[in-house]
Amino acid sequence: MDDIALKVKKIIAEELQVDEADISDSASISDLGGDSLKALALVSAFEANFDITIPDEDVMAMNTIESVIDIVKKNLKKDD
Repeated sequence: MDDIALKVKKIIAEELQVDEADISDSASISDLGGDSLKALALVSAFEANFDITIPDEDVMAMNTIESVIDIVKKNLKKDD
């Protein structure tokens, strides 16, 4: 697992107060106890920690942890 994926999972664990070991790539935010408000808090945390802006259409596509990681990586590349 790369550094970005590890950092994304760490942020999710902190924001949702879950153990990082319980976060699988196929899990959804709701699987981990998140709701729409927590999802927005996660987006804000990703934007702050990675210094990126995540467009609304990407936010709506964050279905699994794997998709969250892919979206963060995609937006990091946009800012290069």
